[in-house]
Amino acid sequence: MNRTQLALVLVLALAAASVGFVAYRATQAPPASETTAGAFLPRFALQDLEGTERASAEWEGRPRIVNFWATWCPPCRREIPLLIELQAQYGDVLQVIGIAIDDMTEVRNYAADTGFNYPVLVGQQNAVALGNAVLTDWIGLPFTAFVDASGRIIRVHVGELHREQAQEFLGELL
Repeated sequence: MNRTQLALVLVLALAAASVGFVAYRATQAPPASETTAGAFLPRFALQDLEGTERASAEWEGRPRIVNFWATWCPPCRREIPLLIELQAQYGDVLQVIGIAIDDMTEVRNYAADTGFNYPVLVGQQNAVALGNAVLTDWIGLPFTAFVDASGRIIRVHVGELHREQAQEFLGELL
């Protein structure tokens, strides 16, 4: 094997390892102890779909599921029906809150056909800053924080949320 072939093999191996690492990291849902376990959800205020500013204080004293998502994100869109179901099923004891890191017009258009039964708040830089406060090393959407009634983050799930995971996390939360 000549030097050119060896260099090509090394470059391809490095590229494959890098892609593998990124894919592995994107599929991992680190336990909250590796993210923000025990930290408190920061106070925030973002606009809802009607353009009204909603403050996090509105939901203090209730357990919350805070979902960070975007309209252009396929896994985000796939998990929204589950979040709607969770709000319908557990709405008397907890509050689901959607934080769309997106453009207001895009979110309004998507919401028109979705039938959200929970508050959807929209922001760009301010929503990103809130996301960074919840999960410092996030690399993509969606991610979901499970927050107890005192405001303490119990768990942060990275990636699409599935029913079995939600039930497990709700067992810790409620």
